[in-house]
Amino acid sequence: MAKIVSKQHKEVAIPQASTSDIAFLLLLFFMVTTVFVQERIFWVSRDRFPYASENIERVSRNESATVYITQKEEILIDDFPRSVEDNSIIDVMRAKSSEIPTLQVCFRTDKDTRYQVVRDVMMRLQDADTRNVVFEVQRKD
Repeated sequence: MAKIVSKQHKEVAIPQASTSDIAFLLLLFFMVTTVFVQERIFWVSRDRFPYASENIERVSRNESATVYITQKEEILIDDFPRSVEDNSIIDVMRAKSSEIPTLQVCFRTDKDTRYQVVRDVMMRLQDADTRNVVFEVQRKD
């Protein structure tokens, strides 16, 4: 009988010499075809502040505390200067709310005041459990 010799299969080798070239060409292709978008900065113009409507509800000054924040970031509660760092805002507002159970806090700020200061005062008011806050706006002339 004749012996049948099977052919041995050759292994197929993938050439890897050009792999780095292909990777750099793909990188170059994506860099060239990518569209870069400029970052847009959205600013609120200063003339777009809220104005009061015709139906203005007056707050009695006997039942309210007025918080002023000036352009120089000075905090005044009923015309007395206070500081955010110490707990004087919390102490004053707790004393006022214990005297007047229906206390409303009227909040006024300058239009150039940083929001960080407003937020800090609002956090102190929240710590003092004064939740009835009214933001006063300009009257439209």
